[in-house]
Amino acid sequence: MAHELAAFLAENTRRDNLKVAVSARFKDADGAPVLWELRPLSAGDMQELLAAGDAAAEFGGKGRRQQDLLLALLAKSVVTPDLTAAALQDSYGVMGAEQLLLAMLSPGEFRALERAFASLNLDNGLAELTDKAKN
Repeated sequence: MAHELAAFLAENTRRDNLKVAVSARFKDADGAPVLWELRPLSAGDMQELLAAGDAAAEFGGKGRRQQDLLLALLAKSVVTPDLTAAALQDSYGVMGAEQLLLAMLSPGEFRALERAFASLNLDNGLAELTDKAKN
């Protein structure tokens, strides 16, 4: 029984941050794309965002609220660049991490960030485990 419990302890279920090139436009001194870093979110992070406004009542519905929630989740997940840095926000003429994402990224770059977020936070790995079990 203790062995089974150990599998659920936080130190045994660590999830690593993901580094990904969202765009070739952001380059380092050598001209290589600068990687964005995303951290995995918890269900508690999502609940916190839902509780922050009236989004909880509308999350299941279609439209603007889902887009607002997605934007908030993306902003909360991004570690690098620091979307809260005043200098970065000032350079794009916006205030707030979410508005910065919208100003910084083209639609395709935003989609690349969404895909990276989804691979880090929405893929539970069960499909891969099921495939391994079948073979």
